[in-house]
Amino acid sequence: MKVISSREFRDSQKKYLDLATTERIIIRRKNEFLEIVPRGTSIPDNPSPSNDPYFDNPQNIAQIEIAIQEVKEGKVSPLTKDNQKELLGV
Repeated sequence: MKVISSREFRDSQKKYLDLATTERIIIRRKNEFLEIVPRGTSIPDNPSPSNDPYFDNPQNIAQIEIAIQEVKEGKVSPLTKDNQKELLGV
């Protein structure tokens, strides 16, 4: 991870944009920090109203879609108080 000032980033943008593909780059700007995050060749649609980065990962979305399909096919059972206690070991 490399933390740089906004001035340093401005003076060497190409260097840090290239470096961001292999290393975590944080830009310090006054009292806040910004991170350069590589996204590949496309920007995924994030269904989260709060833009939660969890939903940027296509694997997470795929797991959710599989779970939704399992519910539609009736392959799930409801979580009862007894099941919950058993699963949590209480």
